[in-house]
Amino acid sequence: MTLDFEWLADPLYQQWLLTGIGTTLLMSLLGIVLMLAIGIVGAMVLHFRIPVLDSVTTVVVELFRNTPPLVQLFFLYFMLSSVGLSLTDPATGRSVPIFSGFTCAVLSLGLYNGAIAVEIIRSGLLAVPTQTVEGARALGYTRVQTFWHVELPLGMRLSLPAQTNNVVSLIKTSSQAALVAVADIMYGATQIMVETFRNMEVMILIWVLYVLIASIAVWLIRRLSVFLHVPGYGVKRS
Repeated sequence: MTLDFEWLADPLYQQWLLTGIGTTLLMSLLGIVLMLAIGIVGAMVLHFRIPVLDSVTTVVVELFRNTPPLVQLFFLYFMLSSVGLSLTDPATGRSVPIFSGFTCAVLSLGLYNGAIAVEIIRSGLLAVPTQTVEGARALGYTRVQTFWHVELPLGMRLSLPAQTNNVVSLIKTSSQAALVAVADIMYGATQIMVETFRNMEVMILIWVLYVLIASIAVWLIRRLSVFLHVPGYGVKRS
């Protein structure tokens, strides 16, 4: 079998791939931001053991963490329009989902990985030494001030190594967005395979692209972990 990558010289295929890379990066970045927001809020609710919200958060975390992200994506994209969350296209008169495929993909990534991030950040908060918390309280900090200025900053730093796997998982899971017609890397690759029939070569390229994106993300998080390292807390990685 001979590998043939001559199709890569085609400007149209290059455009599809570049557009796909940009879409994947943007989708992953927005998903990470939403993931962290959900993780911090959820961990805070569980950490303070807020009545009612504590139980609701636990149920929601288990619901999203223990169901496939693809099922969640299809639910957001197809089922929400079925319950009335849709708009009428004035040009065609057809009913279209109120959320685009891209929006649904970002929400799916944020919710699934955010549920996992809740427990990761919570474990980081629990790893903050009791003496540090008691020292802040002795200085006159309130419970909320101690959380925002001491526990959360340290807990986020301590949870970075575990959060790395969550970020990589989010980037890999983003490839499912092609199933709802989002023009990401996988969508562009599928289009190229349909036209060229060079399945092996296209998939090798896509494999390499995802490895590069994930590797760069891991490297950035490790650099961030070193930059934010507080002496005496956690293990500093060079």
